[in-house]
Amino acid sequence: MFTRYLILLFLTGLSLFSKSPEKWTPKITYKEVIEHAKEGSPYFQGLLGIFLRSGEFGSSVNISLSKQWSEASYNNSHPFGAYNLANIAMLEGNFAIATQFYQDAALLLQRKASDGDAVSMYCMGEIDFQVIPTNIPRALEWFKKSSEHGYPQAQATLGALYLKGLPGLLPRNTKEGISLLSKAVRTSSLTARFNLGMAYLNGDGVSVDRQKAVQWLRVAEGQNFAEAQYTLGTLLLEGKDGIQKNSVEGLAFLKKASDQKHPLAIRYLEKHHGISTEISDPVVSNKSTKDSERLELAKKAYTGVGARKDYDKAFALFKALAKSGNAEAARFVGLMKFTGKGTDKDIQEARQWLSVAAQKGDIPAIELLEKYKSLFR
Repeated sequence: MFTRYLILLFLTGLSLFSKSPEKWTPKITYKEVIEHAKEGSPYFQGLLGIFLRSGEFGSSVNISLSKQWSEASYNNSHPFGAYNLANIAMLEGNFAIATQFYQDAALLLQRKASDGDAVSMYCMGEIDFQVIPTNIPRALEWFKKSSEHGYPQAQATLGALYLKGLPGLLPRNTKEGISLLSKAVRTSSLTARFNLGMAYLNGDGVSVDRQKAVQWLRVAEGQNFAEAQYTLGTLLLEGKDGIQKNSVEGLAFLKKASDQKHPLAIRYLEKHHGISTEISDPVVSNKSTKDSERLELAKKAYTGVGARKDYDKAFALFKALAKSGNAEAARFVGLMKFTGKGTDKDIQEARQWLSVAAQKGDIPAIELLEKYKSLFR
């Protein structure tokens, strides 16, 4: 009897010892991620939440479902849940909740990243890239490590950064950028599909090709990505530079984006087609002024060049634009919150708005976060 107990104990111990920790690998399919999540794995619940928010591996973006899986992961104390809930809070403009979730996730994510988990590496890269105190060089290292492990979202993110370059931090390398995007595209990465479409649209690392841009944007739109829907809608409505005008389809894409509360899509429909929006800010709802003109008015009021210096007016204009997704305006809101010009001085809110601008690729905001990171601690 005692011998049988020892054998059982040995087999149980061997089973526990041989069981490898949960970890994403390039061999795991999206179907398997769903199955493991349904079986109750907090790791894969959080991973599924990430995929449903970011559209990786061909999944359609579904923020509501992403939030549900992330909450399940978070309630089981896995950092993927907290990390993804932070990103959703950022999308909703709730910086205080986002900061709390990021803080909850960071320590455990760093441990998992150090243990070689590619997804955790990417998550840590995003946190270092956009959460104060930022550490852009370390973020780039995390992205590179995750990319080397084959994680498509890291490849797509790093590829897009290489196309633009970050002065003093990452040299512009269009060949490497396109190579990384191409790798991620082969895994149906929404991030890669959209970034590749924008590369063809703007001529970043490739020759301008509007038709290829539209093709990739259509693929991204098919995954219910609001930014792709908005971009496609405006391109088809305007019908410029070799893109055949199609007002019916363009309006349909803008309506899809506006249904997901994409602020620029809402405003475009309101301004050009008389469709009511949910935006109530009196500055934003001024239909007679274009974004570029409003931004110039704000800059003039801020600098006093070409107009009377008026910080209060500048802040109101910048904040309205920032709320609508303008990265440059978000940077100015962060600066004004940092200095207290035209608004109450609030270092915490300053770094939040600068992080929003940085997340959208605004290089001056990235540089400011890096330069003054000691003040944001």
